[in-house]
Amino acid sequence: MSKIFKLAASIFLVVALCFSFTLENSVSAAAKDKQTKQDEKAMKLFRQSIINTAGDNKQIFRQFFIFMVPDIQSELTFNGKIDGHTLAIAGELGFWMTGNDGKTTDFETPFYITQSGNDMVFYYKTDNQWTKYSAPSVAANLMDVITSPTKEEIEKEVSMVKSVDILQDNDSRSILLVRLDGAKLAEELKASAKENPADKGTAEEVAMQNKIFGYLDTGLRNADLWYTWKIDKKNNRTGAITFDLSPIIHETALAVLDDPENKDLPDEIKELLETLAYYSELKAYTSLLGPEAESSLIIPQEVIDTAVPSKDLVSENVSANVATTESK
Repeated sequence: MSKIFKLAASIFLVVALCFSFTLENSVSAAAKDKQTKQDEKAMKLFRQSIINTAGDNKQIFRQFFIFMVPDIQSELTFNGKIDGHTLAIAGELGFWMTGNDGKTTDFETPFYITQSGNDMVFYYKTDNQWTKYSAPSVAANLMDVITSPTKEEIEKEVSMVKSVDILQDNDSRSILLVRLDGAKLAEELKASAKENPADKGTAEEVAMQNKIFGYLDTGLRNADLWYTWKIDKKNNRTGAITFDLSPIIHETALAVLDDPENKDLPDEIKELLETLAYYSELKAYTSLLGPEAESSLIIPQEVIDTAVPSKDLVSENVSANVATTESK
């Protein structure tokens, strides 16, 4: 189950420093020894919660993403259930944009996803019409993610952590601050890209994809990546995760701007990149839910009966449900 929180995994590294045997340095060494013990306790709590949660074959969770730049906001919210090799999701995607004329353009798209083995179906609603899309290739790639991780996979995930600190610890919960090693994440991305090379499209398209991966590599290495990890003391399992992904966007956009080959980019592109680098926010929140949340994942029969099959995820014959209103 820890793969649900894939970015929230890695190994804690403790570095012991030795100083001269003066009284002042002895006091410093004692303080560092105390800190090391706190770090070891934090890492133990973190690791054990991953192992305990990974042992659950059935998980029900809520996921929330929010992306913001000036005048634009997008939210993705859904409940999900993983049960063995099956996945069920029910959620909504929302988008709001305010123009220079003061008017707001917005749309909200509800959706459902069901997946069992290599069978995956998307249901989504636009312009008061439900559409159905089958995606067996996506399902096949998802199988490894939703299955319970092996011991080796858990250790690999834990190896991406740079440090763990205890923010709060009482009888009911522990809240940890987890810092990720951006360089190790970048190396993992590079290895994944090597295993799955961009071999589709023209030579120019492949070169562009490789360049984008290079910018993302720089962004991961330069970003200060951290998240909070809540542990429920009743069962020592992961209760919630709050992740700030903004630094990845900031540093990746800066990598594009700093590339000498991009000095002649159009002003509007540079302005967009500067907005992403300095003003954008992308945050994620994950929490585990109780069994009573399963009812929210049931697809209404009306959706199944009225959905129009489509060969594309976004059907060309279904217009987006967009409403333009004057903001107050």
